[in-house]
Amino acid sequence: MRIGLPQRIKKDLDDSIAELIRIGICDDSNFSAIRSSGDQYEITFKGAEHVSIAMGNIEYSDIHRELAEKRSYNMKLVDGALLQLMYRLDGNRLLQHRLAFYPSATLLPFQDDPEAYMRDALFIEIIRRHIVPFPLRFDFDDCNDIHVDISHPKSHLTLGDAKGCRIPVTAPLTPRWFVEFILRNFYQTETHDFLGGLPSHRIHFENSITSGEQGLMHMIIPYPVRQ
Repeated sequence: MRIGLPQRIKKDLDDSIAELIRIGICDDSNFSAIRSSGDQYEITFKGAEHVSIAMGNIEYSDIHRELAEKRSYNMKLVDGALLQLMYRLDGNRLLQHRLAFYPSATLLPFQDDPEAYMRDALFIEIIRRHIVPFPLRFDFDDCNDIHVDISHPKSHLTLGDAKGCRIPVTAPLTPRWFVEFILRNFYQTETHDFLGGLPSHRIHFENSITSGEQGLMHMIIPYPVRQ
């Protein structure tokens, strides 16, 4: 019997969490949960009810602290960064996703016990790469009432909290692609490989980008194999 897409997304996400725990870069986690009502499915996590904190008109350091204190994340990494992954489906049709990355806004853990961290080469290597922390978020919404060609792509990347920043993305992201994007661009180093043990790509989402959006600078999700 073929496993439904909600269950496959959950497995993709949970396997990625397990791998980050195994390699020692994930310090705390909330594995995913599926909530269903009829044919509607939501893949979420304990603490997801607090994600709206990020929408408030408050300082980023306060947003990060509130989310961390309420454990509103799937993963908290060793440097304090938070990852949130949420999906909503109608049967096997993806309706929405919200995939967010909140880098640590402070180095207080390092300042609290610098000698301990000086003995941790992984932590030091990560900390040295931080310059200015800012959040990023991959959003997808299949609702035609929300989508506006070019100005509001169905799948897009938002950097920081800049209003109107919606960089077109060719397709929705699987958990595996989102985790790889974060690790490759913000954590991978010459001496630490965080990518080799990630689960294989097992999910494919159809392209959602329009011809108009393809005429702009955009991001490509390179799904090599159709499932």
